[in-house]
Amino acid sequence: MILILSSMRAYAIVTGEDPEPQPLDFDHDDNYDDWKAKEAEAASIIRLSCSPEVRRIVKGIRNPHEMWNTLETSLDTAESYIGRQDILRQFRACRPKEDEPLKAYFTKLSNYRIQLDHTDDAITNPDFCTQIFTSLPSQYAMILMVLKHRRPLPTPEEAMHDLLEEETTASLTKELGDASTGAALFTQRGGYCGRCRGPGHGRGGRGGRGGRGGHGGHGGHGGSSGTGDSHESKCTNCKIDSHTTDACRKQKRAQEGGNTNECICFQCGLPGRVKVDCVSYKHIKEWWKVKKATATAALATTGDCDPF
Repeated sequence: MILILSSMRAYAIVTGEDPEPQPLDFDHDDNYDDWKAKEAEAASIIRLSCSPEVRRIVKGIRNPHEMWNTLETSLDTAESYIGRQDILRQFRACRPKEDEPLKAYFTKLSNYRIQLDHTDDAITNPDFCTQIFTSLPSQYAMILMVLKHRRPLPTPEEAMHDLLEEETTASLTKELGDASTGAALFTQRGGYCGRCRGPGHGRGGRGGRGGRGGHGGHGGHGGSSGTGDSHESKCTNCKIDSHTTDACRKQKRAQEGGNTNECICFQCGLPGRVKVDCVSYKHIKEWWKVKKATATAALATTGDCDPF
């Protein structure tokens, strides 16, 4: 309708931007006659474009400006079927803008949902989640796959919460940039290599916490000789591979005068339980199993997802 009225040069009359001119001479004022002719054509076009049901709304109205405002007020709200369908169309067409935070996008979707609450066209939880899952960019593909395979399926609030956390994590990783990459390489290569006694080359310095064995450094000062072939840190006090000697809780308890034979969970730190039976540890293992299975399935299907 806007295109048709604009081609007739009557859209400004309909919106009220071109008010009715004052005639100087009713017999010779061509501008006034032209304006009145466009006004009548606009009213006719608007009326003829309406369905019989909608035409009843503007029955008896001849001013196109009043007719247009009446239709807008009556139809562009959730009170009418046409208005609700327009809100649904806007909801389904809504997409996150580039560099726009997800919170702003979720706010828009929630506003559309609120407008349709308690109506025949209310947006259900599955519809809301489907809109989220199908509209986000590819950078959220991994977290979206995890959410879609979760049982029971997450609610919209749970899905938005997890996605906002993912956005925060990605933002922090991006800000760290080269610093995080350098730290990862440092850890992977075993920290400072060559913590060896005396001058000369060591046998391969032991890596830092969680890292691989070093490549054998030039003589360190006061460091212990490393083995160079261990892939994991190993505590020399209790002979367990999951931690280093300086982080050994058994040794710490002995230094503090505590009972070294008392079991303490290395996952949650609570006494009287071991890591294998720890509820927290079991939850983490189950969570990683789901992520690993999801990533492996994605790799087999698309070939573009790294497995865990």
